Amino acid sequence: MRKTSKKNQQGAIGLFGVLTLMMAVLFVAVAVDSGRMWMEKRKLQNIADMAAIAAGGQVGGCAENNSDVYRMAAQGAAMANGYQGSLLAAPNVVELGGYSTDEGGVRTFLANGERRAVHVLATQEVPSSLIAGGIFNQRVVLQAEAVAAVRTPFAALRAGSTAIAIDTAESALLNSLLGIVLQTTVQLSAADYRGLANANITLLDLVKADPTIGSVSELLGLNNMTIGRLMALTLNVANEGSNSLGSVVDVLGKLQSSNNPNQFRLGDVIHITNPDSNAGAAIGLNLLSLIQSAAFVANGNNFIDLPLGINLLGLTSISSRIRIIEPPQLVIGPPAGGINQVACAVVRTAQLRVETSVTANVLLVAGVDLKLNLEVAQGRADLMEISSENNRTSVVVNAYPGLAALTLTNNQDSGPAEITLLAGSIPLAKIGLKAPIAQAAPSTMTFEVGHPVSSNLPMVKNSYSGVGNSLAGFANSGSLDIKVLGLNLGLLDSVVTGLVVPLLAVVTSSILDPLLKLLGINTAGITIILDDVNSGSSQGLIR
Repeated sequence: MRKTSKKNQQGAIGLFGVLTLMMAVLFVAVAVDSGRMWMEKRKLQNIADMAAIAAGGQVGGCAENNSDVYRMAAQGAAMANGYQGSLLAAPNVVELGGYSTDEGGVRTFLANGERRAVHVLATQEVPSSLIAGGIFNQRVVLQAEAVAAVRTPFAALRAGSTAIAIDTAESALLNSLLGIVLQTTVQLSAADYRGLANANITLLDLVKADPTIGSVSELLGLNNMTIGRLMALTLNVANEGSNSLGSVVDVLGKLQSSNNPNQFRLGDVIHITNPDSNAGAAIGLNLLSLIQSAAFVANGNNFIDLPLGINLLGLTSISSRIRIIEPPQLVIGPPAGGINQVACAVVRTAQLRVETSVTANVLLVAGVDLKLNLEVAQGRADLMEISSENNRTSVVVNAYPGLAALTLTNNQDSGPAEITLLAGSIPLAKIGLKAPIAQAAPSTMTFEVGHPVSSNLPMVKNSYSGVGNSLAGFANSGSLDIKVLGLNLGLLDSVVTGLVVPLLAVVTSSILDPLLKLLGINTAGITIILDDVNSGSSQGLIR
C-alpha cells in the first residue's frame, strides 16, 4: 500500500474548519430568521387581538348606526399597535357573526350575520429570510386571526310612576284599574303597591319558572300569554325564595285570580331591541310596571269605567272612562352610540283618552251637564349614550314629552258644557274649553349611577306640574269660553267660580293627576325611570 505523506495532508483541517464555520453561519441564520418570523407573527397576533377587542366594544349600539364604526375601531387599534396596512382591505377581514361551543369547550366563530362576536383576520408580507430574502427578494405572507365577544352596553327604561310614594288615593285608583282589567276584585293597600314597586324580576327568572319555555325569545314570542299565566309564573319565581320577591308572595297570590281570558304577547309589553333577546335576560324589570303594562295590553283599547265615589257640593253622578289606546312599554336596549345618532331603544308613555262626565242638580237650583276630555299623545325618551368611568356609569337620555289637550263639552259631545237653573228649566250659561296643554321643550336627562349599580337603582328623572295647575291657568287667563244667556254676569261669575272651577279642580286632582302620574305622563315633561344598566364590561377573547 502506498503511504500518505504528511505533506499531502496539509490544508485538510482548514477546509474542515471552513465547512464547519459555514454550517454554523447557516444555523445562526436559520435561528435568527426563525426568531424573527416568530416575533413578526407574535406582533401580528397582538395586532389582531387588539383590533378584535376594540371592535367588540363598538358593536353594541344600534345596528343602523354602527355598520362601519366597529370596523374603523379595529383599524384604529391596529394602527395604534404599529400595523402599516389596512384591515378594511382584502385579504384582511373584519366581520360580525356568532360562535358555537363544542363538547370540549372550544368555541368556533360562525359567519352567520349575528352580532355576538367580531372576527379579525390580519395579514402582513415580510421577507422570507434576512439573508436569502435580501439576495433573492423572496417574501412570505403571515396571517393572524382573533375572535372577540361583542361587549354590549344596554339599559332597562320605563315611563311611569316610581310608585315608591303611592298614597291611599292612588292605590284606590290602581285597585279600580287593575280590578276591572283583571276581571277580579283587587284590594291592595298602598304598602302592597310599594312592595311591588320595589321588587324586580328578570326574564330569565320567568323562563326558569316554566320548563316548557326554552329561551327568552320564546317567552316573548308566546301568543297565548294571559294575565293569569303571567301571575302564576311570577308567583313561582317568588316561591323559590332565592330572589327578592319573597316579600310580595301574598300580594301576587291576590292578583293570580285574574279571570281575564284575553291573550297577548309579552313582547308587546317588554320591547327588546338589538342585540338579541337573550342579551337582556338578566336585566331587572320593575314588577309593578310589568303587571300594569301587561294588564293594559291584555285590555286592548277598550274603555275602563271607573266608579269614583266623589262628592262635591252634593254632586254624586260623576263617572270617568279611561281608554289606554297605546300602553307604555318596558324597554331593554343599547344606546344609539352618539348624542346625534338615531336611537333604537325608545321608551314611550301611554297614549290615552280620559272622559269624566258630570250630570247633576245642586240643591235643585243649578243643573250641570259637562264632560271633561283629556287626550294625551305618546311622549318618548331615546337612549343615547352609556359610558363608564371612575366607578360611575353615565346614561344619557333625550326626552320628548307628549302633547296633551283638554276639552270641555256636554255629555253628548254636541256642544259646550251647560249650566241651568231650577232643574234645567232656565239656561244660565254655556262653557266651552278647547286648549292644548303647554309642554316643556325636549330635554336631555343624564343618570349618574354609582357602583355597584344594583345598590343605586332605580333612578328617576322627571318634571311634573299636574293637569289641575294647567287648568287653573286656563281659567285665570280666560281660556274658558263663557257665553251668558241673558242673565246677570255677577250671578254667572258666582256660579262658575263657586261650582264649575271647584268641580273641575276635584276631577283633575282626584282622577287625572294620579292617573297620569302612575302612567308617567305629565303636563310639563315626562317621567323616566332607569331600572338597570350594563355598561358592557371588558370581556376576554373567544380565541
